Amino acid sequence: MSENRASTTSRQPKHPEMDSEVQRDGRVLDLTDDAWREDRLPYEDVTIPLSELPEAEQDNGGSTESVKEQEMKWSDLALQSLHENTPNTGT
Repeated sequence: MSENRASTTSRQPKHPEMDSEVQRDGRVLDLTDDAWREDRLPYEDVTIPLSELPEAEQDNGGSTESVKEQEMKWSDLALQSLHENTPNTGT
């Protein structure tokens, strides 16, 4: 039982009033350097599926939704057809 008590007390922060501060492990900092952080992929090398891009010719004035996002929207026509095809429950 004293082993359980020791293990729970070892997990408590040294300074409880500074609980919101980030505690970093120094080993992670050795993996990255300034050159790695500043390295960027050229814009031309980024491939984006066409379904994720907004339509090229937009007549409606600037919608930025992709084709995939537009296909996922509910349409009023589908809701209307549900209403028309409901069976009568009366008489």
